[in-house]
Amino acid sequence: MRTKGKVIFLTMLLVMIAASPVHATHSRTGELRAKSAIAMDLATGNIVYEQNADEQIPPASLTKVLTMYLAFEALQEKRLSLTDTVLVTPEATQAGGSRMNIRSGERVIVRELMKGIAVASGNDACVALAQHLCGSDDMHPFVSAMNAKARELGMNDTVFKNPNGMPAEGQVTTARDMLKLSASYLRRFPQALTFHSMTTYVHNNRNHHNANRLLSSYEGVDGLKTGFVQASGYNNVVTAKRGDARVVAVVLGARSAGARAAVTRQLLDITFAKLNQGKSIATLDEHKGSGKLPAVLAKAAPREDRDLRDARMLADTKVAQFQQPVAAPAEEPVAKPAAASVIQRKTAQGSYAIQESSFQSRQRAVRRAQHLEKKGLPVKVVSAKLDGKGKFYRVVVGPFANAADARKTERMLGHGSVTIE
Repeated sequence: MRTKGKVIFLTMLLVMIAASPVHATHSRTGELRAKSAIAMDLATGNIVYEQNADEQIPPASLTKVLTMYLAFEALQEKRLSLTDTVLVTPEATQAGGSRMNIRSGERVIVRELMKGIAVASGNDACVALAQHLCGSDDMHPFVSAMNAKARELGMNDTVFKNPNGMPAEGQVTTARDMLKLSASYLRRFPQALTFHSMTTYVHNNRNHHNANRLLSSYEGVDGLKTGFVQASGYNNVVTAKRGDARVVAVVLGARSAGARAAVTRQLLDITFAKLNQGKSIATLDEHKGSGKLPAVLAKAAPREDRDLRDARMLADTKVAQFQQPVAAPAEEPVAKPAAASVIQRKTAQGSYAIQESSFQSRQRAVRRAQHLEKKGLPVKVVSAKLDGKGKFYRVVVGPFANAADARKTERMLGHGSVTIE
């Protein structure tokens, strides 16, 4: 009986193994197991592989590459700063799907929203950033700018309906169009990989893991974006660099997250092999675009003036002029001021900042600033030489557009002094 039992057990085990799913990367015809795919050498624009590259499919979260693209254009034109504070609206928090976990009424700096978009694929972060650039809850200018930029880049088979890729009727793209977008994005804003190469990100005590599995498992991969909606399947845009060669690969419509990673890996292998052999099948028809933020969004987006940019820097001499320090032991923060002091400089538009604390150790000041940044506050460490008292490092929160915001943050912190420039 014991022998018979072992035979039955082994038979069942073999059946289970045979039934286990295997992520095959090629079909019987030799094509990749995805609806469409394309890959190229970024330096030359030479395409080395393509498969149904012009088939329209919902973009899912690959949409966020264009949302980041427009954010970088706004940064380039000084209409946006990485330390700008964004007020999160209820509409932003109601976005479904993957979320960064921002909360209604929370103030988050732009840098953190961009991390949330790139790493956590935050649909809520996309809405918050789009609303901030539009200057209102109405995101139509942002979506119009997305489609205007798509036309500039020659993405003729693509239509966007929202900034995050959530399901929407008529929202489609192609592998070739996504390749055009990603190539332009990487050429114009290579610094974007600082965000896209992050594997984890924490906000409001929630740890997010980048869905791009190849970041930690394939040599040279340092971006770019994954996506999924039921109507399209599992999508991927990946870039990898080996030696002097950087490639960009797009996979649309894989059957699962595991299959997406396996197919993309296979496509990268093919791409690097063909590059080493000097083989290509075509050259991508790229459009350079205007290099500017589309007018429909530029009209709505805020633009920094010189006074506001100078306020961000908070030069040492001006900080010393605004607030006399309170003596403190070495390595300890300066004591809380008795009362907040507001000093006004005659400018067309004031900007407010809070001196949160002061240290004689730069290292301690930086640690304090990092702690405040995790709370979503715009923070800067500035130094000041004080007569007979050595050098102090001040932790400054701001700037804020008006006194009310500065006072509100000051009360939240429980201390600090407000300055206006």
